[in-house]
Amino acid sequence: MDKRYSQEAPKQRSFLSAIFGRKQSRSASSEPPPYESITGSPTKIIHKISSTRGMPEDALEFLRQYDTVILVDDSQSMTHCGSTRGVSRWCEARQALQTLAEIAHKYDEDGIDIHFLNAKHSATNIRSSSQIHEVFDQVKPSGMTPTGDRLDKLLKPYLTKLETADIQPDGTPIDRQTGKEIKRINYIVITDGVPTDDPKNPIVDAATRLKAIRNLSMVQLGIQFVQIGNDEEATRSLKMLDDDLSKESGIWDIVDTTPYSELSPVTGDGLVKALLGGINRRVDAQNK
Repeated sequence: MDKRYSQEAPKQRSFLSAIFGRKQSRSASSEPPPYESITGSPTKIIHKISSTRGMPEDALEFLRQYDTVILVDDSQSMTHCGSTRGVSRWCEARQALQTLAEIAHKYDEDGIDIHFLNAKHSATNIRSSSQIHEVFDQVKPSGMTPTGDRLDKLLKPYLTKLETADIQPDGTPIDRQTGKEIKRINYIVITDGVPTDDPKNPIVDAATRLKAIRNLSMVQLGIQFVQIGNDEEATRSLKMLDDDLSKESGIWDIVDTTPYSELSPVTGDGLVKALLGGINRRVDAQNK
């Protein structure tokens, strides 16, 4: 692992920061432009993502260092119309994840994991668009938006594993039982509405526990909220988690949010860009 990602790394501009051409600031001028829909083979999609902003494909190699866990909103409101007439938010999310699965498989043999807010059904090691299609066919959107509770249940086992790990001088956590490195993880929460519970508490708890683990890298875990649908109240709610939470609670900033205005429609390439953007900001924060 590159030592510049450890807590004791010297201050320097990160590789991804140079690629994205922006710093930690989130001013309007530094935000990425709206993402355009991309179709075609995974190779063509990856090439398009890489060339859109002069980003070398090496940037996507960072995905190899992370496991990707998707938490999908399957509340009733996901059946509402998305950005394209006649296409529901549920179908829009499905299509985006079909592309993401193909891209992720190129960089991570483990594929991606998918969980839902309400349905107990989940799937791991998804490597193809057809598997995404099958998973979504087994879930029918209904119910509310218990984002905090579901996120908490996903975070706790991973946090416990980190707390019992042997942390190396460069910030790498090693599982004491297996002797293997505990891979970094990114959670992507795709949601269209305001949570019916409070996701603030599990996020603060997770960030507090991470910070307490001596010498652990700040980029070990990240949570990326991606809004689908143009609910203004949901946009404000997610923005609060992104901009205010770490300042108010004095915790590591592990949350990034991407409002629907930047993604409409939500696409696979948009999810990858949001994911890399979140990694970039956490790397910059650690190197300050």
